[in-house]
Amino acid sequence: MTSENNDRLFKILLDAAKKVSMGKYDQTDSLMELTNQSKYPPMVSELAEAFGMMIVQVEAREFNLEGLLSQLTAKNKTLEETLQRVQLLESVRGHLSKFVPKSVQDIIDNNPENPDLNKHEKHISVLFLDIAGYTKMSETTSRGDMNHLIETYFSEFLNIIVENKGDINETAGDGLMILFQDEDPRIHAANAVTAAVGIRKRTNLINAAQKSGGPPVMVNMGINSGLADVGSTRFSGIAGDRWTFTASGPVTNIAARVCGIATNGGVLVTRNTADLLDGRFQLGEFTPHTLKNVSKPIQICEVTL
Repeated sequence: MTSENNDRLFKILLDAAKKVSMGKYDQTDSLMELTNQSKYPPMVSELAEAFGMMIVQVEAREFNLEGLLSQLTAKNKTLEETLQRVQLLESVRGHLSKFVPKSVQDIIDNNPENPDLNKHEKHISVLFLDIAGYTKMSETTSRGDMNHLIETYFSEFLNIIVENKGDINETAGDGLMILFQDEDPRIHAANAVTAAVGIRKRTNLINAAQKSGGPPVMVNMGINSGLADVGSTRFSGIAGDRWTFTASGPVTNIAARVCGIATNGGVLVTRNTADLLDGRFQLGEFTPHTLKNVSKPIQICEVTL
C-alpha cells in the first residue's frame, strides 16, 4: 500500500475506535471502505471486517447491559415498594400487639400462615385483680386523675406480670384478668402467686411514695388453677365477626369470684392452686366460702407472705 493509503487506513481505524469509545456505533460506516479488496490488501479487509464484528458485539453487549440495568431498576423499585409495605405491616403489627394478648402473638409468630387459634383444654392458673373502692373513688376524683391512677399502678404491675410469664388477657376499668400457662402446673401456679405477691409489694411502695396525702390504694387479688378451654371465641352478628381470645370454664369464673371476696389488698388462692405450691409460700388457714353461682363451697386461704 502507498503511504497515503497507510495514513488513511490508520485514520479510519483511529476514528472508528474513538466513535466506539463514545458509544457512537452508528458512526463507524467508514470501516466499510477498508473492506474493498480492490483498493486495499486482503489482510486490511479482514482487519476491517474483524473490527466491524467487534463493534457489533460490543454494541450488542451494551444493549444487553442496558436491558439488564432497566430490569434491575424495575426490580429495585418493586423491592423498595415491597419493603415499604413490610415496614407498614410491621408498624401496624406493632400497634396491634399493644391490644393482643402475648399468647396470641406467639401462636401467630410460630405459624403465621395457619395459626391454631382453636380452643384447647389446658391446665392454667388465672389471676384476677381489682382496685378496691374504685367506684367510690371515681365519684370524688376526676376522670383524668382516675385514668392517671390506673395507668400508674397497672404500668408498675406490667413488668412483674411479664417477668412471671403472665399474660394480661382482659382489662375492665379497675381490673385485670391474667393467665399463667406452663406444661408443669406447679410452675404456672407458683408464677401466678409470685406475681400477686410482687404486685402487693409494689402497690405498697407506690402508696408510700404518693405525695397527695390521699387514702392508699388497695389491690385485691384472687387466684385459681385448673383445666380451662383456652383459645378463640367468635361472636357473629349483622355487623360482622368479633373474636376474643380467653380461657373459658369454671376455673376462670371461680378466680373472679375469689377476687371479689378479697379485702384490704389481700391475695386469696383456692385449694386447687395451693396444692400445687409445694409449700413455697406462707398460707393462712383454709375456710370454705360459698361463691355466687358456684354450687359447692370453695376452700380458700390467704397468701400471707
